[in-house]
Amino acid sequence: MTRPRRFRTAALTTSALCAVALPCSAPYAWAHGEPAAATTTTTTATAPASTTTTARSVTQQPGHPIILYPGRQGTAVAPCPEGTKPTGGGATLGFNPLGAVFFKESAPSGNLWRVRVYNSTDEVLTVHPRVVCSTDTTLTHQVGPDAPLEPGDPNNPSTARCGDSQYVVGGGFQAGDRTYASATTWSNGNWTARAKYTNYDPDAPLSFVRAFISCSDTAAALASSGSVPVEAGEVGTAHAECPAGQVPSGGGGSGGIDVLLTTSGPTETGWTVRAKNTGSVRSTLFAETMCTAP
Repeated sequence: MTRPRRFRTAALTTSALCAVALPCSAPYAWAHGEPAAATTTTTTATAPASTTTTARSVTQQPGHPIILYPGRQGTAVAPCPEGTKPTGGGATLGFNPLGAVFFKESAPSGNLWRVRVYNSTDEVLTVHPRVVCSTDTTLTHQVGPDAPLEPGDPNNPSTARCGDSQYVVGGGFQAGDRTYASATTWSNGNWTARAKYTNYDPDAPLSFVRAFISCSDTAAALASSGSVPVEAGEVGTAHAECPAGQVPSGGGGSGGIDVLLTTSGPTETGWTVRAKNTGSVRSTLFAETMCTAP
């Protein structure tokens, strides 16, 4: 008998919390200018062109990388400088960008961006966090409702919304134990997070997914990649590029319900996502980014 949905608070535990310090070298993917997958980029304004803009600047900051051993979960953070707030962020892998390190959290926490990941491989991997920071004084962060997940449930998303007078400029998510993101994306002015609960024991406690959204009085533009096919068991890459003269303020991506994110983070001029198709049939992946003046 299918039990009714209910929510039980899940403890957000971590096995490692890195020190807040800048690394000596840039993350692998950003430092080496790794080429993006072949995609088609489209750009759509999310507010009328006449929207009043405020003076602000947008920059990116690396956090301290963490070493993640096989079968372990870790937490990495990237702090914003004093006087700025995070609009978006994420992480990439060093030396093995296709390794299956699944995202359990990528969200703002005070003045920093926090990423929790799980290393499902048999290799030791390095995780490089990165945050987008803004001097925008109108910036706020909103949290969506917790969406409960039954054991094995891949598709009960959470949605976070900005207030009536604000516009989305980025977003993120949190998820419970053994629950990994398959989508963190803009959707009709909101931010949606979807995750798969990979504990299949019918007696396991409920898990959850929770969306976060970064909001501003100034509108951003949305740039999206084309749809990238991902074969069963393979890792796909998608990249969304901002229009010339603009930089990313936030971003994410989405695949099928069994396509779990392994990388999601900003480049200098766009957003790159990678994901592993853990299902048995071919699926797709796309990336998107919110773009603004630097």
